[in-house]
Amino acid sequence: MLRSIVPLICALSAFICACEDPSTSVATQTMPSSGPSSPAPLASFIASGPPPTPTSGAALPNPLGLPSRPVKLDAGRRVFTFSEAMLSRARLGSTLVLYAATVAGLDGDDLVIEGQAGGASYKVGGGYVIPVPDGVKPKANDVVLTEWNGVMKHALVKRYVKDRIAVKYTDVDGRAPEAQLKGVRWVVQVDGLVAGNYAAHKQEGELRHVLLVSRIEGPTARWFCLGFGGAAMVVNESDLVPIPIKWKGKPQATVLAEWAGTMRRAVLQMENEPGIFTVKFERAGKPETVGYGLIMDPL
Repeated sequence: MLRSIVPLICALSAFICACEDPSTSVATQTMPSSGPSSPAPLASFIASGPPPTPTSGAALPNPLGLPSRPVKLDAGRRVFTFSEAMLSRARLGSTLVLYAATVAGLDGDDLVIEGQAGGASYKVGGGYVIPVPDGVKPKANDVVLTEWNGVMKHALVKRYVKDRIAVKYTDVDGRAPEAQLKGVRWVVQVDGLVAGNYAAHKQEGELRHVLLVSRIEGPTARWFCLGFGGAAMVVNESDLVPIPIKWKGKPQATVLAEWAGTMRRAVLQMENEPGIFTVKFERAGKPETVGYGLIMDPL
């Protein structure tokens, strides 16, 4: 499932990009993880619709050949984007992970991103970033984009603890961890097809769970998004169904919940705490835990 392989992706990307992506967050608790025993082949989760013609992976700042998307941000503004090492190898279907980063300046329609740990700055196209507003002070019960060890994560704000903010991560496997964060990035989520939100992608009779990155304008609106395993994909907006950022349901209700990159029918067993649910999938073994963004009403 998408959330279950994020720790694995993070470990791999940390190996590739160790010099580029150190954590800027402070957390009092690390995140447990577990992965699916036999994940589906990555290629089966790639959109079958006609994507833009990809260019060479070395052709930064736009390795996927996305249409130009000017994003005007001043130096010092924060964003979530991809590391230079990941972009240099990017293809449709390859794994991408959103990291916290800082804008160093502009170069035409591209953003110049500060290198980490003394590394050189690099350019990215506007379609590869999620801007972070300045001065955000989330409130208790807000659903937010934030970070864990520099990686973009989804969380529910619990409370303020002196100069830190306690959050419950909602897009991880198993028992959702709580952390107290300071000096990290915050984006308060709103419902709809919005960058940073999760959505269900209708593909070949199934609903694939995807993370929205940027909207591509045109006669047929499309989205650059990340599917199972962080697989880069471009899909038609008409094939997307927004997943609510918050969800409520009664025990024994039939729901759609994320498993191995798809939204599958399940029965809600209980709401463990705000934002965290236990569900039992049809023809599955033990119950599973899912959070906001990974559960919705049946269509």
